[in-house]
Amino acid sequence: MFIQSQRKVQLQLWMIYISVQILAIVWVADGLPPQLQQQQLAVEEAPNTSGTNVRNSDYEYQYVQDWPKLDRKLGSVSAVAFDTQGNVVIFHRGPVIWNITSFDQLNRYAYIKAGPIVESTLLTFDNGSGDLLNEFGANFFYMPHGLTIDKNNHYWVTDVAMHQVFKFDRTISSTEPVLTLGQRFQPGTGPASFCKPTSVAVLENGDFFVADGYCNGRIMKFSPDGQLILSWGKNSFVLTRTFTLPPGPVPENFLAIPHALTYAADKDLICVADREQGRIQCFQAQSGAFHSMYSNTQIGSRLFSVKYLPINGGLFYMINGPQFTTQQPINGLIMSMNGSEIVGRFYPDVPQHAFSNPHELAISEDGSQIYVAELLPTKVHKFKRKGAAPIQATKVPKSTDYQKMPPSPVADSLYASSLTMVSIVASLIGTSCLILCLSRTLCFKPSGGSGARRQRFSTASENIAPHRMDRDGGDEGDA
Repeated sequence: MFIQSQRKVQLQLWMIYISVQILAIVWVADGLPPQLQQQQLAVEEAPNTSGTNVRNSDYEYQYVQDWPKLDRKLGSVSAVAFDTQGNVVIFHRGPVIWNITSFDQLNRYAYIKAGPIVESTLLTFDNGSGDLLNEFGANFFYMPHGLTIDKNNHYWVTDVAMHQVFKFDRTISSTEPVLTLGQRFQPGTGPASFCKPTSVAVLENGDFFVADGYCNGRIMKFSPDGQLILSWGKNSFVLTRTFTLPPGPVPENFLAIPHALTYAADKDLICVADREQGRIQCFQAQSGAFHSMYSNTQIGSRLFSVKYLPINGGLFYMINGPQFTTQQPINGLIMSMNGSEIVGRFYPDVPQHAFSNPHELAISEDGSQIYVAELLPTKVHKFKRKGAAPIQATKVPKSTDYQKMPPSPVADSLYASSLTMVSIVASLIGTSCLILCLSRTLCFKPSGGSGARRQRFSTASENIAPHRMDRDGGDEGDA
């Protein structure tokens, strides 16, 4: 009877103790003011210290099959972009294939006599239905590479065989460019020459940048009328550089094929996909000064394209490609500028459409659609985001790690601290009561009891039980 009575008392004490703990926790949780509750939620959900709430579920994309609708076979698709109406424009090479015989040792194109590509190389599709809307670019290009469409719907294209950059204004002409830079079929290193230029990025004021390219490893900035403003960068591609680099990571400003450009307007940065070094380098758009570098082991050793969206503090949408020195899979990656964290992926979930040699990508302004141009197989991949658009994060002051600040930080912090102290005091009181009651229960000598009954609570093995129970029910828990 005594043992049963004691166990009943112990059970009641445990119930009282647990109730006190739960009450204290609920008191503190419910007692936080709304501003601090929001702060606490932001801290718990954010995987970084910027206060930006970045979750992989915000960047889940589904593959859209049977896009576009076309009654002909595409050539190697080197580029894709959105025009100002939201239509999708692709740049492809028709029957021309870039292989080891395409250029000589001096980077001169070997098949000039074969003439330009006779079919239309620039095709515009409705981004929803995939229907072909219009086309142009026949009998002009030899080896298409980059495509950019600016806010005025001007088409900026690069041709690596011609070593030139062209600007088309289709309201004037679809056959003659309004601006041509570079020397036709003549690779060069001077201020008026290119060597296999890859990409163009255009600023709001009309200034533009050219990534130059496979040979020179430099970035060039021009005025709207094509006057060179500045140039920087040095080729560090192991197969073409003319100098030796010291062991270790390649320093900034060294570019191993600057393959794609993107402009981060909210930060005034021009960022480049440093292809053979598997990284992104960003520079001040006004001065060309180095700003920052971004890399991640999930990219691998090669990065073919990058696009920027001003969402959640800045996101890079990227595609890598066939890897030579790593085993990373070929896929699309979404990277946060904060800490180079990979927050999402996109790739065809249909085996027969898996990436093989993706080359360029385009993303809608709200991030809801992604298009990837692929050289082989010769196609365009479309992806559509599953969920709602991520909300653009509010810029966080550098002095704080929180995304949202309460009206009175000091008062609310003191309030939260006091409530936390109440929880600790309540916990200590509950624990003290438990120990006191257990002590009284175990040391109480019952009337008419035998010595054997008292001896039961004096052996070492029996005295372990209450301590184990206390550990099991304590704050830290059993490891």
